[in-house]
Amino acid sequence: MSSLNDLQHVREFVQIADSGSISRAARVLGIAQPTLSRHLAALEAQIGAPLIRRDTRTMRLTDAGIIVLSDARELLTVADRLGSRLRSERRALRGHLRMVSVVDVGQWIVSRVLSRFQKLHPDVTTELHLINRPTKFIKEGFDCGIMVGAPTDRRVTIRKIAQLNRRLVAAPSLLKYHRLPIRPDDLNHLPWLGILQPHFYSRDRVELERTRQVKKLKLIPVMLLDTVTALREAAIEGAGFTILPEWMAARDITAGRLVQLLPDWHLAPIDLQIAHSAHEHLPQRVKSLIEYLEQELPLEIHRLDLNER
Repeated sequence: MSSLNDLQHVREFVQIADSGSISRAARVLGIAQPTLSRHLAALEAQIGAPLIRRDTRTMRLTDAGIIVLSDARELLTVADRLGSRLRSERRALRGHLRMVSVVDVGQWIVSRVLSRFQKLHPDVTTELHLINRPTKFIKEGFDCGIMVGAPTDRRVTIRKIAQLNRRLVAAPSLLKYHRLPIRPDDLNHLPWLGILQPHFYSRDRVELERTRQVKKLKLIPVMLLDTVTALREAAIEGAGFTILPEWMAARDITAGRLVQLLPDWHLAPIDLQIAHSAHEHLPQRVKSLIEYLEQELPLEIHRLDLNER
């Protein structure tokens, strides 16, 4: 059989044999008798032999029909068992999932959302890898990932699921020794904390926008760090000013640990993306995880932006 239509034609042939006539089989199946006759003819053409002989009063199976009927019953039993198994797996997900995420989003956000997914599906086991380097997604065996920047594997499909707003921040202790910046150029007089990962933002360039105005600054970092979480800690210690995602900075600003700089100027948001294999037939557990992440990650980011956690 080469298609689902072929399997349906086999099912119809078995019903014809069980009913003893095409007209009775058509009534049982709920289709028109001429349609059923065409399906039978198509099956006979594919097999290359007539399956039933008909006259005005009787119908009987040919020798080929007897052989095909026996095999058809076995085929349908296997197909029905497989369908039942797949439906059961869709209802109760099971198996293992390997996921990758950029470090800071993974630590603060993805780990929470993934934990809730696992509670909903206790027969699914998960592992979350936190990596800031470009990954060979398929080669390293990941089912899905949360990333920033362009993929390095063409066999991967990516979709934007959220935008990460960003803020310029510094600790109050730093501003005791440096004047609070009023204009973007004032930032040149403050120590700058940069990040080593170029897919988050440039380590030495900042671009600010305000109602048709764009200001580009080139800064010399006094410290370069590998993760946004490390930048946060250094900023709170007063080592310099930096850029943090809003979901990370909001609570510190509310608590007075950090101060937002130049609130009238804005940094372009960063796209947060979900990645998975471009293969059409993903396992149901992978599809379910992707759907859950697409729904829950933006909500979790929004809650953190509003300092609700």
